[in-house]
Amino acid sequence: MKMKKFDIHCHVYPELGFPRKDGSFYLLPDQMLEVFERKNVARGVILPEVHYESNDIGEVQTVEEVAEICRQYPDKFCFFMNLCPHSFYKNPEADYSPLIEYYLEMGAKGVGEMCENMTFYDPLMDNMLMYVNKYKLPLIFHMTHKELGDYGIRDDENLSGLENALRKWKDITFLGHSGDFWIEISGDDMHTGYPSGKPVVPGGRVVELMRKYPNLHGDLSAGSGYIAISRDREFGIQFLNEFQDRLYFGQDWCSPSNNMMHSEYLDELLENGEITQEVYDKVCWKNAVKLLGLNLTAEDFKL
Repeated sequence: MKMKKFDIHCHVYPELGFPRKDGSFYLLPDQMLEVFERKNVARGVILPEVHYESNDIGEVQTVEEVAEICRQYPDKFCFFMNLCPHSFYKNPEADYSPLIEYYLEMGAKGVGEMCENMTFYDPLMDNMLMYVNKYKLPLIFHMTHKELGDYGIRDDENLSGLENALRKWKDITFLGHSGDFWIEISGDDMHTGYPSGKPVVPGGRVVELMRKYPNLHGDLSAGSGYIAISRDREFGIQFLNEFQDRLYFGQDWCSPSNNMMHSEYLDELLENGEITQEVYDKVCWKNAVKLLGLNLTAEDFKL
């Protein structure tokens, strides 16, 4: 039975603001709700972008802004806080506890989307993660292999920085996201791009790390997440089955012109009997409800 879904990765702005470099704008609340209706999504998490390195226009969005959107639409949106490792005058010993507690009191359910172009080893990043770990929060991060010209936490092709963070901060649920993260499901020598239709080669680093570290989860949003589970259909089904408790439906809709196909693809896999109802429900909504501690049931996701 097809169900409505929980979108773990939304960007919603209260007004148009400055255009992105392609001339498009992030979605307004009513535009995102139209997407929800069209794609059978019941609810979603808004992820604020609090630092100039988070996007291609340098425009920031405060946690307070997204909290206000959620207050206006309490049955449709909840929100994550976002934290900037450069805060507190770039002090590597800064205490993030008061700020985190302030946002938790406002209703924040996690941290992200973390996009700063710095490494996991950076003392500023490491200090901030210490406090995210203290409060046992989920963290959505965008990863890149590039030092310049891109956004996201920088890591090498072996994901050594991510592994160190997974090992060191066991109480953070890390939700990996981005093209440079999801391309590492394959063990070949391609380390950037969107390899649609290219078979997955055994030995991918993301698969290895997910098997080794239970605190590594997967945000399936954007073209990168969709391609990860669809480029090699047999692999994708195996991946969904193996990590059914740690994968999350998401879309990452950044412009009204986007057309993410995650919802239709998961529906198709269910209808064809390629994944079970249990796997489908976990990925589409149950895992998110559990991760965020929401008081929601199957009734809230019935079509």
